[in-house]
Formats: sequence, structure tokens, C-alpha cells
Amino acid sequence: MVWIDLKESIQLENEIIQKKGSHLIFKHSPRCGISSMALRRFEQTAYFKNSKDTFWIINVLLSRDISNKIAQTFSIRHESPQVLLIENGKLIHHASHAAIDGDFILKIH
Repeated sequence: MVWIDLKESIQLENEIIQKKGSHLIFKHSPRCGISSMALRRFEQTAYFKNSKDTFWIINVLLSRDISNKIAQTFSIRHESPQVLLIENGKLIHHASHAAIDGDFILKIH
């Protein structure tokens, strides 16, 4: 799968919230070893490798404003690393740090 950079609020609104389908957002800090490990581990899962969902990634160091907008929109606390699974504009699952588990997402989705 390929990551799409999520950099603009308009992407969040037009491509994720208003569009039908499933989207996964990965909030990542490239300076954080835990975040890098979580990202590598997630990319090895069957969910990431085989899913038809759209995968978005946010560099929270460069795009903190969009990361905060996501937290506000879905009424969750900002964390990094963090994943959010959004289906038809609704948040159906989120996890952070060691709880990020692509295999679990595959089971519930």
C-alpha cells in the first residue's frame, strides 16, 4: 500500500469525512523512535498489505494544526503515534503507541 500525505484541512473534510469508504490515518513523528517502530510494525501487517482502504499519514512535526483538527473533529486526545480508522466519515477505532495493531483492525473491520 501507499501512504498519502495528509497536510491540509480541506483533505480531511473533502477526502475523508465527506467521502464514502474506509480511511486510516496514521499520526507519526519521525523524530520519535516509538513512532517509527509502530509505523514499521504496522506496515508489516496483513491489513496494511492487503486492504483496499485509503491510508493517510501525518507528520505531526510539520502538520500539527491538522493533527489538532483531527483530535477536535473526532473528540479524541492528540497522541503520536496514533491511528484512526474512519468509515463513511465516522470514527470507528483509534489507538496509540503500543496499542496500534493492524491485525486487530483487520479483525474488527
